[in-house]
Amino acid sequence: MPIRTLLVCTCLILVSRAALAQPAGAYLTTLSANVDVAYHETRLDSNVGAHLDLAGTVTPRVEIVGEAGFNHFSDATVASLLGGARVRIPIADRRFLPFAAALLGLYHCSVCNENDLALQAGGGVDFRVPHHDAFRLRAEVDFRHVFAARAGFDAFRLSGGIVLPLNGR
Repeated sequence: MPIRTLLVCTCLILVSRAALAQPAGAYLTTLSANVDVAYHETRLDSNVGAHLDLAGTVTPRVEIVGEAGFNHFSDATVASLLGGARVRIPIADRRFLPFAAALLGLYHCSVCNENDLALQAGGGVDFRVPHHDAFRLRAEVDFRHVFAARAGFDAFRLSGGIVLPLNGR
């Protein structure tokens, strides 16, 4: 897949609004800022990492997601630009909002000067903060496979962050 096509698709995901969205509470469009508590690639651990995602609701249970992130290792920085879907898992307790996600996109290694295809799957929970509907807290676990030219490799990410509604509710 040409990188230009991937970038155009990702940009469209990031700027799209959920015009056909059905009511799904106060979180029709969200921005999430996350710190990667642990990011591990084969025999390497990141020193610093973070990612942002922008999500727009398509149906009450499905969101389209665009994510941009970076992780710094002792001798290199890697960046990713991914897009895909997040599925909300309905439960009776409104204090929690569990989800599962699958994303596909670009993984860039600065030292290697390589751009590779990456597939990421994971899930987590958004926690409602009592008496504060303006934001949620998020805990997330993701598994990523990078289809590198020489040999593919896997990565694991544990992150936490804050979720902000962008639809003014």
